[in-house]
Amino acid sequence: MPEQARNRKYLLLAVATVLLTLLMSIAAKHGENIDSTEGFVRDVLAPVQKVVLTLTNKVGSAVQSIAEIRYLRAENERLKSELAELKARENVLINVWNENVRLRKLLDLPPEITEFNLLAARVVARDPSNWYETMSIDKGELAGVQVGSVVVTNVGVVGRVNKVSATSAEVLLISDQRSAVGAMGQISRDVGVLGGGDAYGICRLIYLPRTATIRTGETVVTSGLGGVFPKGLVLGRVVEVSTEDYGLGKFARVQPAVDLDHLEEVLVILGPKN
Repeated sequence: MPEQARNRKYLLLAVATVLLTLLMSIAAKHGENIDSTEGFVRDVLAPVQKVVLTLTNKVGSAVQSIAEIRYLRAENERLKSELAELKARENVLINVWNENVRLRKLLDLPPEITEFNLLAARVVARDPSNWYETMSIDKGELAGVQVGSVVVTNVGVVGRVNKVSATSAEVLLISDQRSAVGAMGQISRDVGVLGGGDAYGICRLIYLPRTATIRTGETVVTSGLGGVFPKGLVLGRVVEVSTEDYGLGKFARVQPAVDLDHLEEVLVILGPKN
């Protein structure tokens, strides 16, 4: 209701302005007392014109403000869209950069690996409930991968292929309970078998003789026995040496050299170079 009353007031003022303007025009035509009549009309009309002008300015300002608000909203949406696009591009660049860094490290190979033909592959799947058992890679038979192919990185052994299809393969990690790798101490030359250990990815080097001199901190490498894993590839580092029950032999807990938690790219050994 207050809004309607205000609008009615403005309408009456506008009508009065028109009437007074007509009155001034009539007086001018008759030429009688034109100066006094025109002055009177002007005096009466001035406040009304001022109100009407103020109202007109306010309406014009309101219309302009609405237009500006619409423009600012559109500009805000455009800037938001551009920002989202820039963030997406930034994420792509960061991912590409990180991948390039990893690949450069992956290709910084030790001498014992460079004598083989290698195939780069990406890790495409892992089972969270069996994290330290298997993983899937995006290369298979069509790329030359076979059951038994050894999988490595630039720092050491990851595992071996135990299932393969045309375009993918499953890798049995060295931390899997089913894994068995002929291994030995790099310094002591004590020979044993490296297999899966605990739920945290720590392996066990078993079947060590009672006379074994292997020590904590020593590097464990492949022994080449068994014909699957080439000799001299790094497996990990000894973190603890213990004696078996009844003193029949020794075993060691070994931390894998490869960070099995964060694997993204690996190398598959296809065979020796000709």
